[in-house]
Amino acid sequence: MKRIIILSVSLIILSGLPGCNKQDDKNTIEFWTLQLSPVFDDYLIELIKQYEQTHKGVKVKWVDVPFDAVIQKLLASMAAGNPPDVVNLSVDFLAKFAGLNALEEITNHVSPDTLNEIYLSNAIETCTFRNKIVALPWYLNTYALIYNEKLLKQAGFSETDVPQTFTELTGFIKEYKIRTGNFALFWNIGKDSYLPMMLGSEGIPMINEKLTEALFNRPEAASLISVWINLFKQGYLSSESFTKTGASIIEPYQSGKVAMVFTGPVFLKRIKDNSPEIYSQTKIAPPIVGVTGEHELAAMSLAIMKKSLKKKQAMDFALYVTNNLNQLAFCRLATIYPSTNKGLKDEYFSIEDTTLESKARIMGARLLPKAKRIRKYLQHPKFDLLRDIFDETIQSVALGGVPLNQGLDKAVRQWNLILSGK
Repeated sequence: MKRIIILSVSLIILSGLPGCNKQDDKNTIEFWTLQLSPVFDDYLIELIKQYEQTHKGVKVKWVDVPFDAVIQKLLASMAAGNPPDVVNLSVDFLAKFAGLNALEEITNHVSPDTLNEIYLSNAIETCTFRNKIVALPWYLNTYALIYNEKLLKQAGFSETDVPQTFTELTGFIKEYKIRTGNFALFWNIGKDSYLPMMLGSEGIPMINEKLTEALFNRPEAASLISVWINLFKQGYLSSESFTKTGASIIEPYQSGKVAMVFTGPVFLKRIKDNSPEIYSQTKIAPPIVGVTGEHELAAMSLAIMKKSLKKKQAMDFALYVTNNLNQLAFCRLATIYPSTNKGLKDEYFSIEDTTLESKARIMGARLLPKAKRIRKYLQHPKFDLLRDIFDETIQSVALGGVPLNQGLDKAVRQWNLILSGK
């Protein structure tokens, strides 16, 4: 019965995919984006219109895909022989498709020197898999601490009390709950866990450089993980931190349930639209860091599918979308950052007005060149399986009573089997 259900779901996905016969039209490029519609419809429609006007005879078919569905839909399109020509992927997803040899190597079309001239080096690094550049970097983001100034003042905290390090943050979480009876922070621990980011910033890797051995059961890693699990067990973190996904990260903050959230400043617009009162009380601070001072770079990319019959046209279009002028225009619509070297030097990222967005924009632009990929395991093609094993382990320890060392040892053994290819 289970096999029948899986087959039925697969058939539904395949039959519902856009562009089933698009390869028949030699002049049409199919372009997938990740959850940009309807907010950025005007921008993308105009972008495509301008491209078509300057490239006579070429048509671009734009398809917007939900973030959580893109891996399944792209795999299904590949299986059906109808992948898009250009696909917008989070760089976190690139290893999966590069590992399947599904992505065109960018340097087959553009020289490394040209790429380095156009794009930020840390952005290119996020698009590199086994020393091959498999996508063009598109828009970027870094992390920030977003906090409710009114709630902090009501609890007796001043601006100087806003935490800057993970050690300060854990102490603040306790003190805020003691003073107010409410939770200070929502941060994903059990699903889409940010604990690997914390460990990396503290200089403790989850995995070795060659991606052949898991390391997170070592005493120094277990010690820091236990701090966060104990925060939950002692009542300083909500159960939602262990049960909700990353897609829910902004909800408790914009509803006023917590005083802080550690995420991208891109969420400021959602807070402003959904909770104007909370937005009016909101301030922003640099990302929380560990002893290394390092913080994570979040990046989107444009990849060319290897099975595309129009790779040359697809590459031309991807370069057009990611050129400096088009990226700057996009950045004016949201608190995001360009991946181009020229882009971050634009005065838009240095002139502050009275808005919170401008303060976030300037802060992020200053910090972004030093941001990097901390979660090295995302470079493994089976990163999602590795992630799920770790997340389930943290849940079993926090919610199921499994001893931490036992849980971490088991998870490391599971990781090592995957990393060994067995």
